Amino acid sequence: MSYSIIWSPKAYLTFQDRIYYLERNWTQREINNFTIRVKEYLELLKKEPLIGTPTGRRKTVRIGLIIKEVSIIYRVKPVKKEIELLVFFDNRQDPKKISKYKT
Repeated sequence: MSYSIIWSPKAYLTFQDRIYYLERNWTQREINNFTIRVKEYLELLKKEPLIGTPTGRRKTVRIGLIIKEVSIIYRVKPVKKEIELLVFFDNRQDPKKISKYKT
């Protein structure tokens, strides 16, 4: 049985931020490639929720690479068979900012 994907408000907002950045600085082709890659990764997550690397002490919070500039941080809820998307993280940011999502 596959997991369901739940978008947190922060995940939705940071996803929209990535799209907005691409709209301002890149072409429609890059926007399409990014959204396709996100869809593919989410489909893979539904089947294999533990593919991401665990962050910190809790093994339920994981990080996965979407493209070299963007990673996704998510929480696996095995009892409910859910994956909660927490944030799309720009890998060019200060890595210390990612620590608040590790718990």
